[in-house]
Amino acid sequence: MREKAFITQEIGSIQRPAWRQKLDAKPLPEWIAEAIFWGERLGVKEKSELANPKKTGLLQKSARTPAEKQRIIDIASLYVIRMFESAGLDRVFNGEQPRTEMYDFLAKNTRGISTAGVLNSFDANYFKKGVIDSAVGVLPSGVAFFEEEFSFVKKNTGKVVKPCLTGPYTMADWSYIEHYRKLREGGGAGPLDALMAGRHDAILAFSKDVLNPIVQGLGRMGASVIQIDEPAAATREGESEVFTQALNLSFEGLPGGVEKAVHLCYSNYSALFPALAECKADSYLVEFTNHASPVNFKPDQVSPETFKIIELFKEYSMDVDVGVGVVDIHSDLIETPQVIRDRLLYAAKLIGDPTRVQVNPDCGLRTRQWHIAYAKLLNMVEGAALARAVVGD
Repeated sequence: MREKAFITQEIGSIQRPAWRQKLDAKPLPEWIAEAIFWGERLGVKEKSELANPKKTGLLQKSARTPAEKQRIIDIASLYVIRMFESAGLDRVFNGEQPRTEMYDFLAKNTRGISTAGVLNSFDANYFKKGVIDSAVGVLPSGVAFFEEEFSFVKKNTGKVVKPCLTGPYTMADWSYIEHYRKLREGGGAGPLDALMAGRHDAILAFSKDVLNPIVQGLGRMGASVIQIDEPAAATREGESEVFTQALNLSFEGLPGGVEKAVHLCYSNYSALFPALAECKADSYLVEFTNHASPVNFKPDQVSPETFKIIELFKEYSMDVDVGVGVVDIHSDLIETPQVIRDRLLYAAKLIGDPTRVQVNPDCGLRTRQWHIAYAKLLNMVEGAALARAVVGD
């Protein structure tokens, strides 16, 4: 039996506050004030561990032990869990507060990768690009981290817990794949052929030896939905088959009933077909709002490409749920509940079944300050409720 129509969820990351990021720095008064403000607003009882009138809080100390730094990270996770609960989301996680960056953190937990340098990501964010200098494989400590992260969130919420992981295609695309390229050159391939074949080898190695052990571990821990993030999808045309194969290998071995979710954003989705029709994912959480009118929503104000992926799902008879991105993560504009409602109803009409429509931001909201992110999520939940009322669910 499907869940209710228009279930709401986050995508992944929420901005890490300065008091979480700079664990070795002496906190500024405004950091402490921010921690107190959000702790009170979200009803986080652990806020007194960060700051209190006796000046014994973790943020009020001049130096902290490793255990105290970890406790600050844990409390940051609790803040985000409470933010998602307070906003009314049906599915929650921790906003990736214990992690550094979506590529960098998984790379640090993967053997065979060394850091090459720092590259710009979205907005003013950066990630440390890695060089693959030997066969990749997730470290045992990495599997343990993701399992413990899931267990922590599950223990601290009554909501559905949806862990997210950076996908194999993105990990390979954002790395220098030297080891796999050299193996192909050693086998007699020319430079260009070695680069392309080595790239495919790296993608599949990330699937089998990095993502799948983590995914299977989360399945054993009781995860009912697992999300793989692929912002680099369709970076290069002609790779849709290896992209699809990589996703299937990543999800392999999951018990029945676990929803296999894939997040796609800022890609040429058409380039993924027809191969994507062979993917065994159950749901696709897709960026839509970045292409739509930011103020009003009418079908004739939307780029023809905006909802094309829904038509492609139908064309290739893919019986999947679609997470509709109704919140732009690159703008401080707060989408109104009515605009969000209309976007969801428009998507539901295209799909033909509102119970197959999920609701989410375009991507992780780490690009927005908390007051903007929270306001967007509140309106997203209200817009979903308005859409639910229209369809009688």
